Amino acid sequence: MNPNNQNPLAALKDIHLPPVPGWFPPAPGWWILGFSLLALSGYAFYKWRQRQLFLRPITLALRELSQLELKSNDPDIQCRTLQEISTLLRRFCLVFFTHRQVAGLCGQSWLDFLKERAGEKDLKITDAELLPLLEEAYAPVAAVDLEALGNVVEKWLVAQKRKTRRRS
Repeated sequence: MNPNNQNPLAALKDIHLPPVPGWFPPAPGWWILGFSLLALSGYAFYKWRQRQLFLRPITLALRELSQLELKSNDPDIQCRTLQEISTLLRRFCLVFFTHRQVAGLCGQSWLDFLKERAGEKDLKITDAELLPLLEEAYAPVAAVDLEALGNVVEKWLVAQKRKTRRRS
């Protein structure tokens, strides 16, 4: 054998591993997972924000109701407070429900609307509880229990939070 004729396989290098792949770009599955989590987070934020906007009128109405003077014995303050409660309920209903449902209501139809919208088995509102809103809002105040009326209005507003639909 000729020494110049060496085995050509001897010139080959030994087996070696390829370089370790970098962390970027990730595999397609990670891209899909990342975009899915991003989309899910965006949807959750959207629903949370929608719920906050839905509850905002209720929160503001409850805050305004808590600022009223319900424990006063002065007839002028009681009359003004009764008017403010009535105005607060009407303003809330105009914002929370459709204008067509609320705008033309007065008298017994207004009370029926409030009782219907209470709609909960635990919260049964009677005409006697809401009657001061009609009779004495713009008349001389007789013995009206503003605290009881305030509690009824507060329970009615809280009951609106439990509704699943904003407008019917």
